[in-house]
Amino acid sequence: DENAPATFCKIMDIIPSTENRNLGLSFSRMLFYHENGGISEEVFDVLLFEHLSGEWQTQKDFYNACMNGDVDTKAAYHQQYLGDVMGRLKKHVDTFLIELDKLDEKAASKDIETHTRIPKIMAHNAFVREAFIRVKQNSIDPVVGYE
Repeated sequence: DENAPATFCKIMDIIPSTENRNLGLSFSRMLFYHENGGISEEVFDVLLFEHLSGEWQTQKDFYNACMNGDVDTKAAYHQQYLGDVMGRLKKHVDTFLIELDKLDEKAASKDIETHTRIPKIMAHNAFVREAFIRVKQNSIDPVVGYE
């Protein structure tokens, strides 16, 4: 686990649909990269598709660009909505880091003789925290800011 190149981005509030699955909604494709703090393309595509849900034609045009390999149109949509998508990512990462701290506090209060998986859980949480911090520092904060 600690040697994995990436971790699932932990965005769990998206209702699965055929379209967002086609864009990459899956545990194995929506990734945060541990070493460099990168974010997989699928995270951006799925979040932008969800963001456009109130603009049916725009959402459809973005989806078609993704499915047809129209990289210029896809890039134009991503550029236009970059602030919105990155703002959502910042909120998610900041909130998840707080939740990890709470989970670690709770785990630290448990008896590891009784709860033998606690050290593994805490090691996994540390790995995930490092990846999320790198994503925040290297990919989100330079775009959104450090607030």
